[in-house]
Amino acid sequence: MTMRIHMMTPVLTTGDAIGNYMISLQRVFAQLGVSVRLYADYVDPAYRFQARPTAAYRPTGQDILWFHYSIWSDNFAVLERSTDFKVMDYHGVTPPHLMADDPRLAALCDRAIKALPEYSRVFDWCIYHADNGRWDLEQAGYTRFSKVRLPVDTAFFGLKEDEALASLLRQLEYILFVGRIVPQKDVLSIVRVFAEVQKRLPHACLFLVGGTDVLPAYVQRVREEIEHLGIAARVQMTGKISDRAALTTMYRHAKFLISLSEWENCCVPSGEAMFFGLPVINAGTVPMPENVGDAGVVIDKTDPQSAGRLIASVWNDSDTYARLRANALRRAPWFTDEALTEALRGVLCDWAAAFDGDAAATASNK
Repeated sequence: MTMRIHMMTPVLTTGDAIGNYMISLQRVFAQLGVSVRLYADYVDPAYRFQARPTAAYRPTGQDILWFHYSIWSDNFAVLERSTDFKVMDYHGVTPPHLMADDPRLAALCDRAIKALPEYSRVFDWCIYHADNGRWDLEQAGYTRFSKVRLPVDTAFFGLKEDEALASLLRQLEYILFVGRIVPQKDVLSIVRVFAEVQKRLPHACLFLVGGTDVLPAYVQRVREEIEHLGIAARVQMTGKISDRAALTTMYRHAKFLISLSEWENCCVPSGEAMFFGLPVINAGTVPMPENVGDAGVVIDKTDPQSAGRLIASVWNDSDTYARLRANALRRAPWFTDEALTEALRGVLCDWAAAFDGDAAATASNK
């Protein structure tokens, strides 16, 4: 019988890191001869031909249920009754206090965090993406792991640019942020640091690329801070960009990517930035040192003045900037389909070794 993987998430939607990762897993597993079916409680219409509702899942006792763990959702009920081999793909859970503007989301995060130790008896294996994920799992009582870096969907990076957008961006020098406008991403610190950069580099711009629909009260605070700092003419909040050519163009012409998150599990945009040789301005929060390493500019975001001074100095130092670009390009292969394929082969080997060990232990106890 051919092994099948039933891959499940609460929400499968376009432009979401977990959704993109699931599509990548499905593609790469297909190359390895493994069939993957996708399920979600909510399936975006764009994926209606690729995914099924959770209710369509039927365990066989001989397949794999690959469950993406990031927030509490209705499909947790499947875990208790499934007889399939169960794999947790751990994406971390956003700390509830960073969702305080939406009590419903905060409660779902809190429930998922509290449930993590309970499910150590349910899952047969865990996947984590950066070392901080393994730390969480070990503290919760999990013992079987494999590491798989979140891949970057590099297929769209070779697309032709959006020429109208490119003609505009070629005239600018700008810092790029990609991600939702939410407290987790600490966008308030980003605009405060940029205000100090702009004092030293009056021509600099900041593009905030990401959805503004999750926590609108926080988005409003960001807008008010931009006005208060007097940088509205130099900051553009674009909203979510789903057009791949446009996003490619934004990355290709940027000077830096910036990520000052309070919490991250992986930070896919930092991986995307590597393909364009973009140094990543970051605050040293895990897992950024692991992801970015010597391709980053580490700042103290609690001191915007010193941070702005450091960024401006790197901006104007052509040798330092060239070295950071080279380091970014060198790290880019970590996030490719090829790297994902090797990691998944490793997962399959880990499973084989573990099962062989279990079988040997069972035989010796007879």
